[in-house]
Amino acid sequence: MANIAPHVAAMFAHLPQPIRIDADLPAELSTAPEAALQLLKLSLGCDRVRIGEVRLGASAAQVVATLGERSCTLTAGDLQRDLRSVARHVLSSLFAGSDVARVLEDFAFQTSSLVTLQRITSHMLQTRDLDRALYVMLSGVTAGYGLSFNRAALFVFDEARGVFVGQKAIGPADEQEAHRIWEAIELEEKSLEQMIDDSSERRVDTRFQQQVETLETQAAPGDELSAALAASGAVTFTGAPVNPALAALDATSGFVLAAIRGHGHLRGLLFADNRYTHMPVSAEQLAHVGFYTDQTALVWENLSLLARVETAAREDALTGVFNRRELDARFEAERSRCQRSGASCSVLLLDVDRFKSINDTAGHAAGDDVLRTLGVLLRRHLREHDIAARLGGDEFAVLLPEASAEHVVAAAHRLGSLAREAGISLSIGGATWPHDTAEMPSLFGAADAQLYAAKHAGRGCAFVRGRRIDY
Repeated sequence: MANIAPHVAAMFAHLPQPIRIDADLPAELSTAPEAALQLLKLSLGCDRVRIGEVRLGASAAQVVATLGERSCTLTAGDLQRDLRSVARHVLSSLFAGSDVARVLEDFAFQTSSLVTLQRITSHMLQTRDLDRALYVMLSGVTAGYGLSFNRAALFVFDEARGVFVGQKAIGPADEQEAHRIWEAIELEEKSLEQMIDDSSERRVDTRFQQQVETLETQAAPGDELSAALAASGAVTFTGAPVNPALAALDATSGFVLAAIRGHGHLRGLLFADNRYTHMPVSAEQLAHVGFYTDQTALVWENLSLLARVETAAREDALTGVFNRRELDARFEAERSRCQRSGASCSVLLLDVDRFKSINDTAGHAAGDDVLRTLGVLLRRHLREHDIAARLGGDEFAVLLPEASAEHVVAAAHRLGSLAREAGISLSIGGATWPHDTAEMPSLFGAADAQLYAAKHAGRGCAFVRGRRIDY
């Protein structure tokens, strides 16, 4: 029932060599000094503390800690102190100064890494941008108060092709740049938050990032990727890499690979090395890489799910273009912008001709195919900032920011012609603010009047500003 503070247990767990505990205790253990019971209890969960001989019935408690030829005897008076004081006395008696220094160094590394991991996790959970979250993770891997690797790169798994695609990287491109970065960080005393901002906003040397972005690779029998994917955690490799992509990174001084998995899905692969310091990968670094990748996988899953939910809320499930709600939101934003700047704004309304007869004669599946084809056509053949949406049924709208009347005519002709080539007949109406209506909220009404004119003229054509456009 003796309680042991976690940090004291952790200190004993990191002893460079195991110690043995022998004890003389009173027959009634409830009267034994708590420190004596705590030392014995440490052996239950710590392989660096081992129970030797325990004798009951002693008139006064005594504990002997032994390491090789050295020993430390704790009398009943010594054992009345708290475990922290007893532990300091035992360790200073049994271990040389160099051993204690190594334990302190291990603790300092672990404390720094765990604090950084906490901050990294906090930053990753706060962002809703997966791109930034992944840069946050790479910053923790390379930060001096994190894992301190010289370089880190992320390869994202393309499940459709079965390949890993180089996507993000942090680190210098050569030794001269490495020293410049280290000196700048020391002089500027940059915080982790500043380093994350620099990386995600590309305010750093991006040559290593650009190199990684050119790489694609897949696992081959016997190469490092196969070994990393088969392992349950991070894996260290030494020597020249067999995998061509890793060889292109000149990772000859030893490197780490760790698969990033979330809920059974392979998301990507983390690469890290000490290309410029040539320091071997320590056991502590290797263990903490697993913590970083676990947190990354969790955040990756959460943000991917959030993105899918947000996409579903914005897009029409059948056609892949925006839905009516998203179009309304985009139109409000565009109306505000245009009214401030005075820029024009245009709308095209599209209607599939005789869509009801398609459903009646060929079935609703055929009608759905027509709508899907039109959705693909709109997504592929509009400008990047144009907005296509399905209003409902077979009616679609295209919002054309900063489009002149001439551009609207050209867009209507192009879309009508492409649809005809795909076997779809469209009636289209177009209008432009402020040329066709003084009030921007009336823009859709003006376009709808032009659509009605196209239908009245026999369908399969467009009307813009009273002008018929055939295609």
